[in-house]
Amino acid sequence: MAQSKHRTVLFLCTGNYYRSRFAEILFNSIAEKFGLPWRATSRGLGLERGIHNIGPMARSAIVALEAMSIRTTDAFTRMPAKLTVEELQLADRIVALKESEHLPLLDERYPGWAEKVHFWHVDDDPEALRRIEAEVSRLVAQLLGGSDIREEAKSSVTPTKMAKEPPKKTLTAKVGRETAGRRGKGVTTVFDLPLDQHGLQELAATLKQRCGTGGTVKDGRIEIQGEQRERIVAELEKLGYKVKRAGG
Repeated sequence: MAQSKHRTVLFLCTGNYYRSRFAEILFNSIAEKFGLPWRATSRGLGLERGIHNIGPMARSAIVALEAMSIRTTDAFTRMPAKLTVEELQLADRIVALKESEHLPLLDERYPGWAEKVHFWHVDDDPEALRRIEAEVSRLVAQLLGGSDIREEAKSSVTPTKMAKEPPKKTLTAKVGRETAGRRGKGVTTVFDLPLDQHGLQELAATLKQRCGTGGTVKDGRIEIQGEQRERIVAELEKLGYKVKRAGG
């Protein structure tokens, strides 16, 4: 594993059945689309607590992933796996999905490792998948921006130190509206993006899906059909972009 070209994100939850599995599979799908040299895996801190878990993975998480056209049979069918110290040692980034739930388990079963973990705050409830999607999108945006996320994880434990450090690089996008020469059928434009052609195509596909409309990539910018500025601004911000509105 030490010779792998990918760096590793390790997602942790209690049973490795719902939250961490969804985060792992979603992250890997997005990272592959953007050509990000990171790979995610996931493990459980207390598998014995999942006494009501049936099968290898929560059906609701599979359905949500399939609705995003993510179908990865091997990842769906493997059984929950218990975390090992070796996996903690090999990971470049460690994320526990719920601090109040998982910090006590880390302290009890893997003493000394909690300070190296970045904690999210995702409850095991029906809103979990939506919040995980937003958190994973932000994480991918950070990695695309070139942040040293191991330093970020340390600074999250020491806010005073973080305040003294220069800000991390943030991806910026401009969003505008164009109607000239389009017979009244305007498009919403996204431009000045620090992405190559492949990245633009993938982002355009995501925005088209979220807006439920068509679009294209032309001359280094994304064009989405219709007046979609507010929706696109919101979706880009979920992905971690700093958005500037252009025009009226």
